[in-house]
Order: sequence, then structure tokens, then C-alpha cells
Amino acid sequence: MIFETVNLKNHYKTLYNDVDLHSYCPSNYDEYSANRLRKCVIVLPGGGYSFRSRREEEAIAYQFLAADMAVFVLDYSIAYKIKYPCPMAEVFAAVVYIRKNNDYYHVNPNAICVIGFSAGGHLAASSAAFCHSEEYAKFLNVDLKEIEINGCILSYPVICSTYSHLETIKNISQGDEKLKELFSIEKHVTKEFPKTFIWHTTFDDAVSVSNSLRLANEFEKNKVFFEMHIYPVGNHGISLANETVYKDDIDKQYLKDIEYSSQWIKQAIHFVDKYI
Repeated sequence: MIFETVNLKNHYKTLYNDVDLHSYCPSNYDEYSANRLRKCVIVLPGGGYSFRSRREEEAIAYQFLAADMAVFVLDYSIAYKIKYPCPMAEVFAAVVYIRKNNDYYHVNPNAICVIGFSAGGHLAASSAAFCHSEEYAKFLNVDLKEIEINGCILSYPVICSTYSHLETIKNISQGDEKLKELFSIEKHVTKEFPKTFIWHTTFDDAVSVSNSLRLANEFEKNKVFFEMHIYPVGNHGISLANETVYKDDIDKQYLKDIEYSSQWIKQAIHFVDKYI
């Protein structure tokens, strides 16, 4: 396995902050996988743009790694380090870096996806919405084609800037009204939006399921290819929805209650495998 950390600012000097990209990529062997190029997933954990949730990083990466996919976890900028167009530009820098080094990481350059949780879902959706915008390619001094995102997985995402998790929107916009408008992603859906998998829970106690429903409505209007699952049980931030991502003293009955919601990861892997 190629397990290493790269500081993206060493490669893209226009980035404002040091940004680590961690790789979890299967090796190739002459015996069974010589010259194999794999589908790729970039993991963006949640945390309201104030921290990055560890429950939505390595545990997620291992699931896609086990499915023989190349996985990266991005330590995008948070809190006081946020300065537009980062952290979105940092996602694009990760995409460009992986695409440029696809042979080394054994990645199919036409099958690069982002997966985000909560605020990380907002970042994933933002990057997917604007991956055809010259502004971000120019910021990184790369060609537009290099920042293209081929697929998107949104886990209980913040989407709407006017009524959803307002702390998330405040942190990413830094209070700028124009940026609040820009980061209300349902307003920026076009037919070019990448193929997307969405999942949420009906009674999410922090980010209303209406975020995902409104986004899906815009997808339908614009004929965007998407799959969506709304699970009936589970609070916000359930990650894999199993014992792997909870403390040992978690209420075992709660784990049983959300067991059905844990199916999302198998369905998301199937989505990437079949459609990206």
C-alpha cells in the first residue's frame, strides 16, 4: 500500500496554508494487479469548518480501500485559516495532484471522486458544483480540465446557506454576504454537476434532511445523474453507523437502531464501482 502524506502547498504555491493529503492506495503486483488503475475517492470529513472529525476520516478510507479503490484524506483548511477560495481550491489542488501522479498512485485519472460529511459534504458539493469554473483553475495555474471531479458522495451534507447549519455557513463565508450566496449550493446546480450519491437520515438533529431534498430537486430539474437514500433512524454525524466509530460505552440499543443506516457505505461503494 502507498501510505504517505504530501503537503500540497509545496506543489501549488498559490494555496494560502499548508495542506496535508494522506494516501491509502493499494499497490500493484505482477501476480494479479499489474498496471491496474483504480477508481479514486478523496475523503472530506465534517466538523462545521471549525475542526475535522476523526470519525469521518480513516474509518471511511479503509472501507473504500477494502473495495480496491485508491483513497486520500484531505486536511483542508478550517477556522481562522479559511480564506476564499480555500478550502475549495485545496480540494481542486488535491484533484490536480492525484491526476498528475495517477501512474504512481495507480489511479484512473477519469474516475476521481470526492466524499464529504456534513460541512465536508458542503465542501464536496461546492467543489463538484464549481469544478468547471475557470476561476479556480486560474488560481492554481492549471488547465480547467485538470480540476474536473468525476463523482460526488454527500453524507448528511450542509447545502443551503439560509437555514441549515448556520455555524458551518458562517465559518466558510466569514460573514461575507456574497459568499453566503455562492455557498448555497442548490442555487448553482447545472447539468454539468458530476454524478452524485446522497444519503441522509429523516430526523437529523443538526442538518435538516431538507438540504438533501432541495439538492435532489435541483438535480431532477437539471437532469443530473444521482442516487439518494433517506434512512429513517439516526442522529447527525453517524459516520459508518456501527461500533467502529463510537466509543466502547455507546448505548448498544442505539447501534441496533441505526444498523439499517449503516448500509449506505455498501451502496456508495457500489455507486462508485458501477457508475463512475
